[in-house]
Amino acid sequence: MPRPRKALEIFLSMGMGAAVLSAAIQPPQILAQPSHHAPESSGLGGEGGEGGHAATAQTDLDLLVVLAQMQGHLLVAQELLNQQLYSAAEPHVGHPVDELYGALEPALQSRRIPPFLATLEDLRQQVRLNPQAPATALKLAKAQQAIAAVAQTLPGGGAADSQAVTAVVRQLAETAVDEYGAAVAGNQVVEAIEYQDARGFLLEAQRLLNQAVASQPVDAAGLGGKQRTITGMLQAFPTVIPPRTAAMEVTQLQRLQKQL
Repeated sequence: MPRPRKALEIFLSMGMGAAVLSAAIQPPQILAQPSHHAPESSGLGGEGGEGGHAATAQTDLDLLVVLAQMQGHLLVAQELLNQQLYSAAEPHVGHPVDELYGALEPALQSRRIPPFLATLEDLRQQVRLNPQAPATALKLAKAQQAIAAVAQTLPGGGAADSQAVTAVVRQLAETAVDEYGAAVAGNQVVEAIEYQDARGFLLEAQRLLNQAVASQPVDAAGLGGKQRTITGMLQAFPTVIPPRTAAMEVTQLQRLQKQL
């Protein structure tokens, strides 16, 4: 069976980062990528450098989506940790380190944003070595806060920017559909990690929309409708441990995603 495409590989291969939100989120002039990184559309490396260098997030939208994917992984890890499913949680605390951070690092350096890789790695080691300890929840919260702090430094990274929130939510939902497609064969869920990745991305999309709606007295951007769509998509993921029989067909999930 061919390797399912990783979430960052799916997002960057869409080639949408430079076009979406061009009016609302402009990449800073100082952000320039080293020549040894391949363009995002090349497909080189996938997430975290599998098969070569990691693809590099270049626009503000790219960065916000990658940060949101990190949060999605940690939301799923949190669910699994709460259920004491420690071995299942470990891949999801590892993905931000192994598959996503490398895409952010050049941009963090060029913008002089303090690195937070050590915080993510500290969480991973905690889950690997002593997940039952009270320190696990503290380190998970610290990692989530570190990711959120970086997002807040970016144009469009606040809940009040409904256009940016909508763009990130659409990217998360589209990637979630691809992950779900990799998880389901026929009417069976055959890949638990891809199922959980998709669930996490939709949970993060829901969280972002909830924050945005709460921050705006008038829903001029129609975020409430997008909330309902994401809630509908989450019906494909009734539990963090996937059911054997898929709760929703891939085509049905795709139809919902296109409503965003």
